[in-house]
Amino acid sequence: MRLRKHSSSHGFTLLEVMVSVTILTMVAAMVYSTIAVTLTAQDTAQKIHEMYHAGYVAMTKMTRDLTNAFLSKHVSVLERDRETVFLGRDDEVTFSYLGHFRWFAEEPESDQGVVSYYVKSKQLIRREKTVIDDNPEKGGTEDVLAYGVKKLEFQYWDPEQEDWVGDWKAEMEDLEPIFLDKAEEKANNLAKKLTGMDQLDTFKLPPRVQIKLLLVDAEGREYPFESETLLPMKEAFNW
Repeated sequence: MRLRKHSSSHGFTLLEVMVSVTILTMVAAMVYSTIAVTLTAQDTAQKIHEMYHAGYVAMTKMTRDLTNAFLSKHVSVLERDRETVFLGRDDEVTFSYLGHFRWFAEEPESDQGVVSYYVKSKQLIRREKTVIDDNPEKGGTEDVLAYGVKKLEFQYWDPEQEDWVGDWKAEMEDLEPIFLDKAEEKANNLAKKLTGMDQLDTFKLPPRVQIKLLLVDAEGREYPFESETLLPMKEAFNW
């Protein structure tokens, strides 16, 4: 008598395969959606961090440079074109400062220079000249501090008006300079006495400067920054 073998194994039906594929697809879609949302959020957070970091660095650099702004009444007889300035407008500022760092030895440079801040093609530009001359708003090297600049605004505190103003100008033409040559200085003082012209009190720095910077990213998100800095060397040097 032959015994019949019964097999307990059998294949999946078409319905079972379709149900399994459907469940697997749903799980994969959920996993992909979660990963996509996480990566998007991470990318957005990274861009926001970069914008805030750029704004912070730009504001720190501007305030530090303004803190080192200075004016001097001296004009060398041999170098009459070396005149310090402070030219402040509501969207741009140019000034002589004592914050230049000499990177290479034996270079004909000092700690003095001229710095400008302005916006060009939605970029915050820092321009520096390592030599003070009679054309402070031209020349030098430009560096980009931030991109996506929507607005850059400067305000200068006027102690006489006790209010913020949008312009501040301090140039040698506003003041009879103190010459390094003693004979020429005496002649200059005598000419002033004869003409009755006194030195104007406009050749000085504003005691405070307010800075407002507005950055915008590719998605249109705005990042406002605001700072106020003191200018400790507001009176012009006599040396």
